[in-house]
Amino acid sequence: MFASNVPAWVFGAALATIPFFWLARKIARGHWSYPTPLDVPLVILLGLGVVAVAVSNQRSVSLLLYGMLFGSIALYYGVVNGLARASLDKGVWLVLALGLGMALVGLLGMNPAAKFFPAARLYDVLPRVNLDFLNARGFTPNIVAGAVAPIVPLAFALAFARAGSARVLAMCVACVMLLVVFVTQSRGAWLGLACGFAVLGAWRFARVRWLLLLLVPVSIVLLAWLGPQTLTEILLAGDAGGSSVSRAELWNRALLMLRDFPFTGIGLGTFETNVQIFYPLFQNLPGVPVPHAHNMYLQMGVDFGVGGVVAFVGLVITVLLSGLDVLRAPARETRNWVGAGLVAGYVVYLAHGMLDAVAVSSKVSVVIWLMLALMMILWRDDFAARANEATS
Repeated sequence: MFASNVPAWVFGAALATIPFFWLARKIARGHWSYPTPLDVPLVILLGLGVVAVAVSNQRSVSLLLYGMLFGSIALYYGVVNGLARASLDKGVWLVLALGLGMALVGLLGMNPAAKFFPAARLYDVLPRVNLDFLNARGFTPNIVAGAVAPIVPLAFALAFARAGSARVLAMCVACVMLLVVFVTQSRGAWLGLACGFAVLGAWRFARVRWLLLLLVPVSIVLLAWLGPQTLTEILLAGDAGGSSVSRAELWNRALLMLRDFPFTGIGLGTFETNVQIFYPLFQNLPGVPVPHAHNMYLQMGVDFGVGGVVAFVGLVITVLLSGLDVLRAPARETRNWVGAGLVAGYVVYLAHGMLDAVAVSSKVSVVIWLMLALMMILWRDDFAARANEATS
C-alpha cells in the first residue's frame, strides 16, 4: 500500500523476500502453493507486466507499479496458503478494519466534490489533515469511493450473519463506509453499490429476482423518457472536464493507444504523460490531472495491451464462476453470507470500474486482493468437500 512512500531500495528489498516465503512453504508443507482457479490469468498478467515495464518511457514509475502488482499477488497467495478455513472470520474483520481506516483517512484528506449537492459546508465542519506524504495531489472522491465501496456489501453481509455485539459492530462499520461513499458523490461507486446490493438481495430473497427482472422494462422507459444524451450526461460527467464529452474523450484516447500499441501497451502508469504528449486533450479542463483512462477495462489494455485485457477478463470470469460455486454450496448461514458479501463486493468493483479505474496495481486495490483470497479459501473448502464426497 505504501510502496510510493518509502525509499525504492526498501520496497525492492521487501519484494526480494517473497521467494523465501514460498521456499519455506515448500520445505514445511511439501508444496509451493495451493492451486487456485486464478493461477493462469495471474501468471499471464505478471508476464505481460514485464513487457509493459520494458516498453515504458517512464521506467521508474512502471517498475514501482509492477512491484505493487507483484506484491499484491504475493499477498493473495500468502492469505490463500496461510489463513486456515477456521480463521476466515479474522480475515473478514481485517478487510473491514482496512476499509474503515481508508474511509476515515480518505474523508479527512479528500478533495471536495460538488456533483449532486454542495459539500463545502460538510468539509468546513470536518477537520482537515495534511496527507501529502500519502498522495501529493490529495485523494480524489472517485478513488476513495472505489477503495471503500466494495467492502460495504461484505460488512452488511457479516452483520446479517452475526448476532449480538458482532452484528452491531459490523453494522456500524458498514454505515460509516456507506456514508463516506455517499459524501464522495461518485457515480461509479453508487452504481456499483446498487449492483452489489442487487446481488445480495437476489441471492437471499427470491422475490428480489423478480423485481430485478421488472427493472429491465423500467430502464427502457427511463432511457426513452430522458433520452440517451441526458442519461449519458448524468452517468459520465466527471471531475476532469465536467461533462460526458470529456469522459468520452479520455476513452477515445485510450482506444487510440490500444490501437497503436496492441501487443505491449504503453507501459504501466504512463497514461497521463503519453496522453499529454502524443494524444492531446481538447474537451478536458487544462491542468486537471488525468492519471488514467477512467475505465478499468480500457486501462488494462493501455497498460498491458490486448493480452492484458484478455487476461483480466479471464480473471473476472473465473472469479465470478468461483463465486457462484461458493454460493451454490450446501447451506451454512454464516459462511454463505460471507461468500455472498465477497461476490457482491467484487461486483461493486467491476461496476465502478466502468466509470473509473482502481487498477490491479494501485495501492487501494489491496482490499480487492484480500477479498479474492478469502473467496478462494471458501472455494477451496467446497472443492475439497466435493472431492471427498466423490472418493467416498
